[in-house]
Amino acid sequence: MEELYLKEIELKDENDIVDYINEFVRNGSVINGLSGATSCKNFQEMYKKLQEMKNLKFASYNQEKSPGLTYMLIRKGDNKLVGSFNLRFNLTKSLDDNFAGHIGYSIRPSERRKGYASQGLKMILNICRERGMKYVRIGCYTENIGSKKVIIKNGGKLIAHSESLISDDYYEIEL
Repeated sequence: MEELYLKEIELKDENDIVDYINEFVRNGSVINGLSGATSCKNFQEMYKKLQEMKNLKFASYNQEKSPGLTYMLIRKGDNKLVGSFNLRFNLTKSLDDNFAGHIGYSIRPSERRKGYASQGLKMILNICRERGMKYVRIGCYTENIGSKKVIIKNGGKLIAHSESLISDDYYEIEL
C-alpha cells in the first residue's frame, strides 16, 4: 500500500487544492473534508475560513461552530493530494443534529478504492487520541457503502439512522 501523510493546508497549496476541488466538480461528486470551504469564492477566502476555524475557542454545545483543523492527505511517492480530512475538536448541537460529527473526509474520485480513506481516517483518529479525545462521531450517507466500510473498519459502531430525502447513518468510534 502507498505511504501517505497528513499536512495542514498552507497558502502555497493553492494550485493543488484548486485542482483537487475541480476534479470533484468535473466528476459531479460531493466533496467533504474541507469544512464547507467549497462555498468560498476563491482559495484565499477558503484559507481564511479554515484559519478562523483553527483559532475558534469552544464555549458550549449550543454554539454555532467548532474549532478544528483541515488536513490534506498526501501520497508520499509523488506528493499528490489524494484526500482531505476535517477534524472538529468539539461537537455542537448543529453538527450532532445533522450527523456531521467530528470528522468529515473525501478522497478525490480518481484515487478511490485504494484504501486511502481507511488509512487517512486511522491517522486522524491517532491525532484525536493525542488530543485526549475519548470518542469521535462520523456521519455518512446510508447509500455510501465505501464510506460505511471505512468507518466500520476503523471501529465505528452505528448509533443512529435518519430517513429523509437523503438517508444518513451516524457512527461512533471509541478511542
